[in-house]
Amino acid sequence: MKVLIVTGSLNERSGWGRHTRAVVDQLIVQGMEVSVCTEVIANAPCRMTKITPLRSWYKAASLVFNMLIVRRAARNVDVIHAIDGWPYGVYGWFATIGTSKRLFTNGVGTYSIAPLYSRSRGWLLRRAYAKASRIFCISDYTKRQLEHAGIPAEKLTIVLHGATRQPEISDLERTNFAAKYSISNERHPIILTVGAIKDRKGQLETLKAVELLKVQYPSILYVALGSSASNYAVQMRSYADTHSLGSNLLIVSDANDRALSYFYSTCDVFALNSNTDEIHHHFEGFGLVVVEAYQFGKPAVGSRDCGIESAIEDGATGYLTNQRDPEDIAEKIQTILDSYDVFSKNARAGYNVFDWKKTVETYVRIYSAKA
Repeated sequence: MKVLIVTGSLNERSGWGRHTRAVVDQLIVQGMEVSVCTEVIANAPCRMTKITPLRSWYKAASLVFNMLIVRRAARNVDVIHAIDGWPYGVYGWFATIGTSKRLFTNGVGTYSIAPLYSRSRGWLLRRAYAKASRIFCISDYTKRQLEHAGIPAEKLTIVLHGATRQPEISDLERTNFAAKYSISNERHPIILTVGAIKDRKGQLETLKAVELLKVQYPSILYVALGSSASNYAVQMRSYADTHSLGSNLLIVSDANDRALSYFYSTCDVFALNSNTDEIHHHFEGFGLVVVEAYQFGKPAVGSRDCGIESAIEDGATGYLTNQRDPEDIAEKIQTILDSYDVFSKNARAGYNVFDWKKTVETYVRIYSAKA
C-alpha cells in the first residue's frame, strides 16, 4: 500500500515533527511505501522514499499552491493521511477530488476544531471531514469537540498518541548540561514544562504555583523549555523579578533532543497546566510531552477539561488540575512529592501504554477496511 502523509513538520525538535516521524517510521516497518508533503523538512528521516516541500499556509496563495502540490504528489498513492485537519486535511480533500483515493485525517486540537467556526475555512474543512473515511481523534476531549461542531460520530475513532522514545544521555553529558544551564545538585524540586511559551500552555500559572511552593522549597526551580521570543515570556520574567523568583525560573530556548532528555531526566515533576480559550476554540489536544516525561519516571500535573485528560491517569501517573488555578497546581505537586516513589513507578508503567506501534497498527487496519 502506498501512503502519502501530509503534515506541517518533520523536525525532531518539535512535538509535531516527532509525531510525524514516528508515524512514518512505523508505517515503513509495517511494509507501507511512504511519501511525505511537509512545510518543515529539517532533520528528515533518511528512510523516506520521497519528501515534497510545502509553503507556509498563512497566505491564500500558498494554500492554493499547496493544494496543487499535494494533488500532484498523491497521483500514485492509495491513501492520503493528513496529520491535522487544517490545512492538511483540506489539501488531502482536494487531492482526492475525482479519484477513488481514500482520505484519513487526525483530529488533534485547535487546528482541527477552530477553523470549523470560520466561514471560509469552515467551508473547506467540513468538506475535508465529509470526504474522510475516518478521523483519528487523539483524545476523548478532541472527539467531543468535533461532535459538538457537528462532525458525525461514526466518522470519529479515538486513537491515542504513541510515545516517542527520547535518547538516553551519559553521565558526562549530564555534567556538561548541568554546567551549561547552571543547575546545581541543591536545586529541588525541579518542575519542567516543554512547549511554546504562551498563555495556552499556562506557564505563568505554573510559575505562580512555584511561588507558593517556594515557602517550603526555597531552592525550587521552574524550567520552561520553549521559544522565549514572546510577550508571554517577557511577562513571566517580569513576574519572577517582581515576586523574588528570579533565581527560581529558567527559560531555555536552545534545547536540542539530548538537552531535552537531560531536563526530562533531571526534573521531579512535569507540568502542563494548559488553558482552554473557549471563545476561539483553542485547546490542548493531548499533551504528548506528558507521556515523553513518563519515560523517565516523571509524574505530571496537567489541566482537566482538555485533551490532557487522556494523557494523565488522575491519582496514578499524576494529577489533573483546575485551569488557571495556581493553588490547585501547587497542592497537586506537593501531593506527588509526598509520595514520589509511587507516582514515579506509575509514570514509568504509564509510558508503556502509549505505543506508536499499536497506534500505527490501528491506522493500517482502518486504512485496509472496506469503505
